[in-house]
Amino acid sequence: MQKILERSHSAGPSRVAICIATFQRPRLLQALLEALAQLRFSKVLEPCLRIIVVDNDHAQSARTICRRESFPWPVDYVCEPRRGIARARNRAIECAAHADFLAFIDDDEVPVAQWLDELLWAQTKFHADVVSGCVIPAFAEDVPPWVRSGKFFHRPVFETGSSVPLCSTNNALIRSEILDVVPTFDERFNFSGGEDTHFFVRAREAGCRMIFCKEAVAYEPVLRQRANFPWLLRRGFQLGNSWALCEASLHPGNGTSALRVLKEFVHIGRSALQFLASPITGKAQFARSLQMMSTSLGTLAGVAGYRFLPYRDAQKTS
Repeated sequence: MQKILERSHSAGPSRVAICIATFQRPRLLQALLEALAQLRFSKVLEPCLRIIVVDNDHAQSARTICRRESFPWPVDYVCEPRRGIARARNRAIECAAHADFLAFIDDDEVPVAQWLDELLWAQTKFHADVVSGCVIPAFAEDVPPWVRSGKFFHRPVFETGSSVPLCSTNNALIRSEILDVVPTFDERFNFSGGEDTHFFVRAREAGCRMIFCKEAVAYEPVLRQRANFPWLLRRGFQLGNSWALCEASLHPGNGTSALRVLKEFVHIGRSALQFLASPITGKAQFARSLQMMSTSLGTLAGVAGYRFLPYRDAQKTS
């Protein structure tokens, strides 16, 4: 990785590709594109920017949304008809072959105007290979108070420049040279999720410097259909399962150790005690304890070789 760090880009503005994978979420995608049109640059020289939208719907439902007149930067629409989140991200990488940087953001997020400016500034300031931005939940009005207070959708926030062990493609900037050592997302994770965790663990183990930038903010809408017990439990199971599958792929044998299994049973026992106390501690703690149990069960299922596929039968949302 030291050789990668020593490589420099040509003089002049950086070439940046904003990569968006989408599947049947036209209204959310439209909101994202409208926000990207408002990007402003003050800390770094304005880059040569283009936006790559990879539509994972064979019916090309996002094509019309991407036909934008008077947009500040080119919007490249590409259809990847083969379903799978990793396939869609890999298609974006192919389309961004000549970029110096790739910025990944989810199709249901809304970045602030200085989002990319801050990512690029942090990358230069801290000589980073990956910069992870801040994702903040934006709750719909009908989301129950216990979901808000439980902080189920809050993600860790670190000081800008802090090293982080993991990143996510919902808000991240990567140097294109990383693709010399971690060229693609693993398509075994097409329908399970966790493809970005797998990607960034590989990058970290290859020696990439990954940092956080708390000023590079994107807002993630939290709608009522996510703010309920079934969704939270399903999400917990998915996270545990995909993490176990990542471990099994990257470090065969480690994830199936007796110590790993024992650790998860300890987590389940601790969660059960919190569950028993939840009539006193409240509904948020009740949900938290069940979600923690679900995460451990998902991990154990992954250790046993079971692959949960929540995205295989993904339904249309707007």
